[in-house]
Amino acid sequence: MHLAAWRGIVLALALPAGAFTPAVVLAQAGLYVTPFVSVAEVYDDNLFATPSHREADFISRVSPGIQAGYRTAPLTLEARYSFDAEIYARHPEMNDAQVRQAASLDFRYLPNRALTLSANVVYSETHIPRELNLETGLASGRARASRLSFRPSLAYRFDSRTNGTGGYTVTKDGVIGGIATLTHAITLDFDRRLTARDTGHLGYQLRQSEFDGADTTMSHAFTLGWTRELTPQTSLTLRAGPRFSEGSVDPEVSVSIRHRLQRGDLSLTYSRSQTTAIGQAGTAHTESWTARATVQLMRSLQVSAAPSFLRSTRDIAVAKVYGVNLDAAYQITTWVSLVGSYRFSLQQGRLDAPGRSEDILQNVFLLSLVAVSPSLLD
Repeated sequence: MHLAAWRGIVLALALPAGAFTPAVVLAQAGLYVTPFVSVAEVYDDNLFATPSHREADFISRVSPGIQAGYRTAPLTLEARYSFDAEIYARHPEMNDAQVRQAASLDFRYLPNRALTLSANVVYSETHIPRELNLETGLASGRARASRLSFRPSLAYRFDSRTNGTGGYTVTKDGVIGGIATLTHAITLDFDRRLTARDTGHLGYQLRQSEFDGADTTMSHAFTLGWTRELTPQTSLTLRAGPRFSEGSVDPEVSVSIRHRLQRGDLSLTYSRSQTTAIGQAGTAHTESWTARATVQLMRSLQVSAAPSFLRSTRDIAVAKVYGVNLDAAYQITTWVSLVGSYRFSLQQGRLDAPGRSEDILQNVFLLSLVAVSPSLLD
């Protein structure tokens, strides 16, 4: 297995099964079946994500999984499944053989050199709804939550300088004791190479969210964008435009700068958009600032740091989430690696309780041994 593919699986397994995108591309052709497993010890100082009377625990986690697929030049078909089993030292009543599970199916077909057809199905289930609140980072205690999404798309290369993509995504979110949400999104994007260093972007998104027992919301966002290669190692991308929703006009913005190091990568991203929070009715306006630094200290050791700030608003309610993620992965042998991570989160305010001032602080430490088998069909 190539080193890049090993890193992809290891960094995915460093997270809970419900918290990652389960598609990991392996650098091999033909038919393959690859089992993997991780064994981890976790310390969580706020199991129930409460503002006071925080309860801590040590957690033993086993995460087996399997990835199978078939790859040729025109066709890629991949399936993946994994789950987390956990044992709690101080809360044995929470022991569960399937605290989380994640499954995915990916399809990609190139009928000719200009056209690419793709489809993706992802299912995630977890006892920690926060793991599915990727855009807001909001905590909401412990309850079984799930997400099922389906996304077909196509990409077409009009000429050597112009590309277009179109996609449709339907997502079903649900949580016990909360409100179920069904979201439809249609996206259209066109990119044109303007000069050797400049690329222009044109985008449109239609988004409709349906909430059980509540109103349906719809928005239209139009964006213009520009990517500039400032140097061979540094690029800047800007996208901005209006978003029309329920009689109001708000900005849709994305700004990112990336710099490639000799043995790493640096990035800084700002975005302003609209999303939903799992288990809650209504859309929320979001702003996020995220920085990330990844460095390959030696051939077998990669470390990364990612501070972030997320701000979400709905009517008069405001919630802020400050976060820091630290990760390290060390390849012991070709198929075995050691992974360590630390997650810090501080949430101030809630969207489901306007005017209620409370801080939710959480620290999570993880140390994991990951084993990835060669393909069983090799």
